[in-house]
Amino acid sequence: MNEAPGSEATLGEARVNQESGSQTAQQQDSGDPAGSETPAEQSPVGQAPGDGSIAARHSFGATAGRSALALFAAIAAWLVPGLGHLLLGRWGRALVFFAAVGGLAVTGYLLRGNVFPPHSGDPFGTLGFLADAGTGVFYYFSRMFEAAGPDVSRAAGDYGTRFIAAAGVVNMLAVLDVIEIATGRRS
Repeated sequence: MNEAPGSEATLGEARVNQESGSQTAQQQDSGDPAGSETPAEQSPVGQAPGDGSIAARHSFGATAGRSALALFAAIAAWLVPGLGHLLLGRWGRALVFFAAVGGLAVTGYLLRGNVFPPHSGDPFGTLGFLADAGTGVFYYFSRMFEAAGPDVSRAAGDYGTRFIAAAGVVNMLAVLDVIEIATGRRS
């Protein structure tokens, strides 16, 4: 037969090819007929015998718990950069994201970059606000750093605006990373 190695699964003592459903030579040589198993032993590979309702309810509870953890960790990661990773036990990533987002945001504020207000009649102003608000708690500290107001007449102020927006984008990427880790899609 043209069977790919490793495509067989064990079913009781019999090895069955998952693609064709045929028994392998090992079972045929042992003289064990295919019909000697009871119906309970002939359940499909990967499923427990029975209706599976208990397993389905347990799986739903685990999924709901993971999504609640993911939501909580994502909100925490947005508010304080690195906090979501810290809650998930990723100390190194937490420190890196806090330092990266904090460093970019504070540098942008010190360069007197423009912090966009929440309400803007301009679509680009709204996008700027969303990028700035992505820095979480650093957005609310911006008033402390911007006592003199933004200075975009010089190149440094323009660079500062870009640094603040970059900090927000990096923090949003950190939030997505936290969601991936918390839901188990990434280790």
